[in-house]
Amino acid sequence: MTASARARRGAARHRGRRAPERAVAPPTPPPATLDRTTVARGVAVVLTAGAVYWLGAARDLVVGDTAELAAAALTLGVAHPPGYPLLILLGHVFSWLPAGPEAFRVNLLSVIANAATVGLVYLTAYRLTGDRVAAGLGALLLAFNPLFWAWSLVFEAFPLNNLIAAGLVYLLVLWHERPDQPRLLVAAALLAGLGLANHQTIALLGPAVLYLLWRHSAAAQGQIHLAARRPGLDLPGGLVPICVAAFLVGLLPYAYVPIAAAAQPYWNWGEVASLADLLALVTRQSYGTVQLATPGVFQGGSPIDRLGAFFVSFTVPQAALAILGWIAAYRVRRWYAWFTALALAFAGPAFVAYANLNLATPGARFVLERFFLLAHVVAAPLAALGVIHAVQLAARIGVPARLAQRAVAVPLVAFITGLVVFSYASIDQSANTIARRFGEDVLRSLPHDGVLLVNGDEAAFPVGYLQSVENQRPDVTMVVMPLLANEWYVQQLRQTRARLEVPFVRHDARSATLQMLIDSNPGRPFALIGPAVDDTVRQTYFVYGPGLVGEIRPSGTQVSLAQLVEDAERLYEQYRPPALGEIKPTTFERGIVTQYAAGPYRVGSEIERAGFRDEALPWYQRALTIDPELGPAREGASRLRG
Repeated sequence: MTASARARRGAARHRGRRAPERAVAPPTPPPATLDRTTVARGVAVVLTAGAVYWLGAARDLVVGDTAELAAAALTLGVAHPPGYPLLILLGHVFSWLPAGPEAFRVNLLSVIANAATVGLVYLTAYRLTGDRVAAGLGALLLAFNPLFWAWSLVFEAFPLNNLIAAGLVYLLVLWHERPDQPRLLVAAALLAGLGLANHQTIALLGPAVLYLLWRHSAAAQGQIHLAARRPGLDLPGGLVPICVAAFLVGLLPYAYVPIAAAAQPYWNWGEVASLADLLALVTRQSYGTVQLATPGVFQGGSPIDRLGAFFVSFTVPQAALAILGWIAAYRVRRWYAWFTALALAFAGPAFVAYANLNLATPGARFVLERFFLLAHVVAAPLAALGVIHAVQLAARIGVPARLAQRAVAVPLVAFITGLVVFSYASIDQSANTIARRFGEDVLRSLPHDGVLLVNGDEAAFPVGYLQSVENQRPDVTMVVMPLLANEWYVQQLRQTRARLEVPFVRHDARSATLQMLIDSNPGRPFALIGPAVDDTVRQTYFVYGPGLVGEIRPSGTQVSLAQLVEDAERLYEQYRPPALGEIKPTTFERGIVTQYAAGPYRVGSEIERAGFRDEALPWYQRALTIDPELGPAREGASRLRG
């Protein structure tokens, strides 16, 4: 063998060792540019999703964070940590739309964000498959997944997070195919910064992004081989600082927070007046920086339960096609297979297992499920690849090509149509007024110039919205009891609620108590809704509760049973409790039903304690009519019947 032959053989062996890293062209490569037909079908997919979202979008405030975030957007306030400045600013812009009530206008941000997310998923899937039908099916499976759909109808950070994540993935896919276009990577860096200015879970995509950057850097250094080498595969030294600068520009919405805080709006979490205050808000120090929920609230439970909830949030076709799609990606676009595997692992199972929420606690599942959406967005293009792979599998067993396509597409279209038809009523928010009615009924229960001590988002956020946006009951001062443990909140109460005397720097349940707060304001009536943050109220005062709130009265106050019944009848003639068929039982609306039922139960309990068993039973039954699952009322009724 000659030296030249040996050299050629050695080179061949060397190339053979690198062959497994070689990218393989997909069976149906997408065209280089989008044609009119492709764009038209993508627009049709977006409009289909957007129209359904528009019809079902909430026209009013709803339970959860939505009421507080909407109020902050409408009044240019500061929302709870980390502040969500991009969401608040965009929500305020949407409030200018001439489209119905203010709450509906800000809810439209979620409608448009998730509809646009569906469009970006379509574009990404088409880029990967070159098949319009497969791309459309993958996008629509995401659009009408019940969880994704439900969060398209209310103002929240998650739909905007979905849009930014989908945009980030699309830009990175384009950049991988066209690395000679550095502006795509710069745009992705800007989008990542904006994502962090909206919702910090966008950082869970970081490992996948770093993998893609490493792959390009390794290819440029000759450590791995890519099929289509082009100029720009490496990351030039000048590009890195540009990307960093673009990322920092994306964080600029956080500059809004101290500016807004200086105006002393109604919602002013953290009372941000310095860089340290801003960092405390952004890093969620009051919640525990690396905790999903406040310590002691919802925490505990099994990670197996949380992982189970995560996996069942996908429909069966979604999950099956995503698995098939990942297998196909591994064969034809291995870089994308590992990119999505990393993104899904961190945004899905790793985060869910770490979240430490006890799903047995009422409302915990409602809190956790929203965080599944990021993984849904990442997985959606895989479903389109799965459609292609399913058609190919059918063809391999002898099914004609056209028949194989129809055998996959037709059942999927039928499944999506069935989701829309049979899930619409349970997801629809367009006629939901439960949070408003509850907030107004709470305010209706309070005496003039009252101070409402509140514990629980289901009460604090609707009441706060009605006061800050609609100026209802400006004579009432709401005090969010858990926040009294923060010096900034006590200082805020002193500055903005001048007629409220707060005798301590921060509440600590021992030397600075609710009793001290009430004693310092002898001319104002106090009322309580939700668990008190210390025992001094019930130890020192008498809590009179014929309705939604408990009036705090001096110890020894005598109230006749006739007066108790009269007050309860008067209040419940005005109240508008939701019927069980109205509520969405996995949300905080379930807690609102319990709040309404608690009043009649307390009346029945007082009457039974006085020895009037026959008169007490109708009140227990009345409570059970509102909430058949109210355990104490059920026990009381059973006891009296026995």
